[in-house]
Amino acid sequence: MMDIPLRRMGIVLGDKILVDVLHEASRLLQTKGWSRFAMARSAGGDAVGLNSADACSYCLSGAVVKAWRTIDPKNEDIYFPLFEKKFSATLRDAYGYEGSVSRWNDEVAVSRDDVVTLINSVTASIQPVALSLKSNLQV
Repeated sequence: MMDIPLRRMGIVLGDKILVDVLHEASRLLQTKGWSRFAMARSAGGDAVGLNSADACSYCLSGAVVKAWRTIDPKNEDIYFPLFEKKFSATLRDAYGYEGSVSRWNDEVAVSRDDVVTLINSVTASIQPVALSLKSNLQV
């Protein structure tokens, strides 16, 4: 479920949209590629903007930002702190890692698979809530 402060601001995002953003971020990394130390990189390794036609790989944060801008750009202001919190909690709980998400991507992750696995872990932490709510409604 979403944090109460978002609801107080009149913003209610369903778990499905969060999962959709994460699936899109994972798809971007798997089809385009993964990078470090820049939100997006060109084929030559130069840092480029997320929306650049030359972008051919993304860091974890870049993929997530690109995904939410594709799926739900009107709520962009809430996504960064929301996903930072979710990714940080998963890194802490699953890996004992206390640093920032960007630092993990740049200094700890060694492959795209590491990053996609983390995205899948965050997705799994959201989906059980959505699935349990759905099954309770069907009873």
